[in-house]
Amino acid sequence: MTEKSTISELKPLLIQKVSVQNKGLKLETNEPHHQKTVSNEKTGTVYGAIANLTNACMGAGILALPYAVSQIGWLFGIIIFILVGLISWGSLQLLMLCSFYTKQYTYEELARYVIGKKMYVLVKITILTITILASTTYLIIIGDSIPKFFESFEKTSDTVLTSRVFISLIAVSFGILPLSLMRKMDHLKFSSSLSFIAISYMVVVIIINHSETNIKNLKTYAFNFDFIQFLTAFPIFIFADSVHIISVNVIKDLKNASEKSISKISIITLTSCNAVYLLASLFGFFTFGDKTPGDIIVGYRKQGISIIIARFVLTIMAIVSIPIFIFVTRESINVLFFKNKPFSWKRHILLTVAFCMIITTLSLTLPEVQFISALTGSTASIITVFIGPGFLWYHLERNKKRKKHQILGLVYIIFGLAVMFISTTAVIYGHTIKKKKQ
Repeated sequence: MTEKSTISELKPLLIQKVSVQNKGLKLETNEPHHQKTVSNEKTGTVYGAIANLTNACMGAGILALPYAVSQIGWLFGIIIFILVGLISWGSLQLLMLCSFYTKQYTYEELARYVIGKKMYVLVKITILTITILASTTYLIIIGDSIPKFFESFEKTSDTVLTSRVFISLIAVSFGILPLSLMRKMDHLKFSSSLSFIAISYMVVVIIINHSETNIKNLKTYAFNFDFIQFLTAFPIFIFADSVHIISVNVIKDLKNASEKSISKISIITLTSCNAVYLLASLFGFFTFGDKTPGDIIVGYRKQGISIIIARFVLTIMAIVSIPIFIFVTRESINVLFFKNKPFSWKRHILLTVAFCMIITTLSLTLPEVQFISALTGSTASIITVFIGPGFLWYHLERNKKRKKHQILGLVYIIFGLAVMFISTTAVIYGHTIKKKKQ
């Protein structure tokens, strides 16, 4: 059974479900009332959707991926890239098409519509966990990069410009907060493009600064397999491709949405992201070998102009990425608590400020990027990439009484639960051992 044939079979079922529930009536989309009162016009483009999804997908994960590759070897790392990429694409395609057919524009509403209220609370908690931890990771990046940037020009590191707290507050107040106050996610497409350029530049810097010595020893670094190391590295790959919760939201503003445009969005997004991931991971690993740090940019000790600029553009990437997660969180809260209430700028601003305060506090207290990426990947990301689509697939096929297709959904669920339990245990265990050695 191919992915395409399965999706095609799901379409009639979804349309039938909508038509039965709305027979003889005008189809309601279950969109929050406040969205209808503000504007019903869809202005989003395929380019804007790809830009936003690529930006959301390709961010903090790219910094920890070289470390993940160092734990398993470059050849095995390529295999894992391909495997995780294919699985992520399949579930991403399924989720976006289900959202398109059912007119459900948040991950939670889609889960409630297809599965019912049983999974609604779990999905809601999962999404909040991902958005908060992902945003926190980006803010940690800002706190790590900007002080290093100013240290390049200062003779001492004991200044306000190298203070993590001061830099985080400035970035949130004058960068993240203003961007997050926009009403539509599609308005971020230009800043998202800027983020993609920033990432591309950073990859070029990593390639330029690679070590030829390590490349000459490719056979030595091909496999570095250790079971515990593999279990702690695997979630980082999943976290890097975890864009599923945001994929549903971009369809809401998409003008002239169709199966073709949705397929184009999912393919281009994950292909471009994984291509960049692969280059950054391999050359980053070739630079540091088995001593690759959890945050690749922190490993560069020399203060060359290319490294200085890389830290600056990395900060830009983080600043324009966080608002996308704030959009998703704010929309979820509006759907959950204020679904039938008109749009309110007061509520809009308060929710945004509250989220910014939470991630700022967490970024100043939680450990390094690598640990958060692994922990998020082994818990919340696995739920949205494996377990969630598995439940969705299983329940849709159960209505059609197709047992073979139900089994495929169960495989997703069982695999996700097993990976989540084992990887989470390994990540926490590995982090504990690392702290004891320090």
